[in-house]
Amino acid sequence: MNALTISSHDASAGMLWIKEGWRIFKQAAIPWMGMTALVFMLIIGVSMIPWIGRFAIELLSPFLVAGYFSASRAAMAGEPVTFLHLGAGGQSGRDSLLQIGIVYMIGSTLVFALVDWGTGGDVRDLLRQAQDPAALSPAELNQLTATAMPAMLLTTALLAPLLMATWFAPGLAMFDGYSARHALWWSLWACWVNWRPIFLYSMVLGVLGALALIIPFGLGMLVFMPLTLISTYVGYRMIFTPGEAADAENSEAP
Repeated sequence: MNALTISSHDASAGMLWIKEGWRIFKQAAIPWMGMTALVFMLIIGVSMIPWIGRFAIELLSPFLVAGYFSASRAAMAGEPVTFLHLGAGGQSGRDSLLQIGIVYMIGSTLVFALVDWGTGGDVRDLLRQAQDPAALSPAELNQLTATAMPAMLLTTALLAPLLMATWFAPGLAMFDGYSARHALWWSLWACWVNWRPIFLYSMVLGVLGALALIIPFGLGMLVFMPLTLISTYVGYRMIFTPGEAADAENSEAP
């Protein structure tokens, strides 16, 4: 296991991650988009499996992140970007990545169940309706607004710790040999001490994601998804730097 030091950055680092991610993406835009198109086809295929499709996607999501991290590291080293990187998580850190996926699957399921119970609405159904408000009647739109706002605020508050814990965890598991437990904890802590750049980063990506959704034929998402994951890898490498501290497995949390 690699000993790492968590560095703290100011808010401007969030923009730096996006700019560097865009630079890396532009160097091999077609391979990145082709790899992402394959990922979308796999996600659509898995999601169509009755009952277990959604859970399978959440379970395997750390492997997807690990694949993009592997491709990002290769791109930064001047190596080609290919879909073969998507299998990187199966070769290194597989058990930890699977455990991270289990935590994310169970955690997100509990969050959505709590929000549905607390607000009396189905959050996922609300999100689907919100994607096409023009198809709703005025009464349905008013009902959606009244239900969706508290549901989305509660979902954001409950999901935030889970997303922070899983944000950098795949990189720690695959590249640095961390167990799932320690990868989740140190990812959570790194996000906490870097909340300023991560907040700015998330806000900018939210705007870019909204713009990507309105580009026809899903072309915007073929750019947005790799940009998001490449820039996440850039942030990971800026925050987690080689350190001389004792073995992280035996380190106490700050």
